[in-house]
Amino acid sequence: MNNLEYFINERTKVLRIIKDNTLDIEGKSVCPLSQIEIAKLVPCSKQKANQIINELIDENYIQMVRSKGRYSLTDEGEMVLRRLKI
Repeated sequence: MNNLEYFINERTKVLRIIKDNTLDIEGKSVCPLSQIEIAKLVPCSKQKANQIINELIDENYIQMVRSKGRYSLTDEGEMVLRRLKI
């Protein structure tokens, strides 16, 4: 594990996972990972991942794209990661 990752909280990890796994699908940037896959990468439970994702959506850091379970970063989410330089 990278030493800095020790200090990054789960919300930041979810943002980073979504960013790192984003693909261009039909002209839209989308992270195709399911909540279970995101939870495994954090690592945390699926319930915790669901809670974090809902908080990030409510705070406008990520948005749900068309079908349930597909996410993308908003401009605010991108800005947070740039400010943290991760």
